[in-house]
Amino acid sequence: MRLFALIKKEFLAIKNDRRSLFVIIAPPLLQIFIFSFAATTEVKHISLAVFDKDGSYQSREFIQSLKGSKHIENLINIHNYDDAKSMIDNRKIIGFIVIPNGFSKNLGTEDSKIQLILDGRRSNTAQIVDGYIQQILMQFQSKDAVKNPLEINSRYFYNQNLNNFWWIVPNLFCSVTMLLAVILSALSITREKELGTFEQILVSPLRPHEILLGKLIPGLIISILVSSLILSLAAFYFEVPFRGSLLMLYMGVIIFLFTISGVGLFISSLCKTQQQAILGSFVFLLPSFLLSGFATPVENMPLWLQPISDFIPLKYYIALIKGLFLKDISFAVAAPLFVKMFLLGVVSLTAALVLFKRKIG
Repeated sequence: MRLFALIKKEFLAIKNDRRSLFVIIAPPLLQIFIFSFAATTEVKHISLAVFDKDGSYQSREFIQSLKGSKHIENLINIHNYDDAKSMIDNRKIIGFIVIPNGFSKNLGTEDSKIQLILDGRRSNTAQIVDGYIQQILMQFQSKDAVKNPLEINSRYFYNQNLNNFWWIVPNLFCSVTMLLAVILSALSITREKELGTFEQILVSPLRPHEILLGKLIPGLIISILVSSLILSLAAFYFEVPFRGSLLMLYMGVIIFLFTISGVGLFISSLCKTQQQAILGSFVFLLPSFLLSGFATPVENMPLWLQPISDFIPLKYYIALIKGLFLKDISFAVAAPLFVKMFLLGVVSLTAALVLFKRKIG
């Protein structure tokens, strides 16, 4: 009976603590609903370009076969290699197909070939798309009763050998620094509350924004130092090539960590204990991992879910870091990513300041 009374008391405590009850019920329900659509290995909404140098009836028939695929959403006709390369650089397409001169003439012979160029920065997606094109090609050949199979010459920009380290290490560089920054900043204010020193800070001459800056800057510096360590490991141990500008890299690191620290301070202002802050951090971290393109491409997600990813800073950071590591992207390409991350940082830090003022008021 005493045990039963304690169990009953615990259930009542959970029931009366509405904040904890919300954290227990709402996030898991929301996450299972969203992540069921986000975490998929199937590649959908593929954007491809086609360079038809043959212009024959057979080449147009093959293009129609591509358009009929349920996986290909956009098929763009191009007229030179430069347009296709620019589209890959700006992530508008995953790759492009080149139908050579003499395609119709050589169809059914040993010389029948097409070329497929894919974005090696998205190696997993590129390999899946390669498989889709192979299937479409097989169906096209069976329909026309082609005797000798068409051959696809596949090439991958920026990761020619599809080295897994070149794909996963930049992703981990982004995610690990995000995890560190959000945890450090989320614990900063709640630690003071648990230690009983928060009231001493409040009675000091410091203004609210100065207190937040004092909590922001140390975590930001530590996160930058750890980022430098991971960068060294990526370049010298895992031998991931770094082709971009080191200055642009650190600009991106500082802006991103500023944004994530703002999120952490918002969580810290909202919570009363360090345990609550850690739980709140993971409520933010899990959607960030799954909706940013870290594991599965954003393009695979349903159209109604893709706009939500626009509010995930990690999405822009991954695109920036991969562009700097595997390809020397220009400042013109990187600037929109800087701006979007910075704007999200301003919003998160402003929200943290407003909430902090309400709490101490």
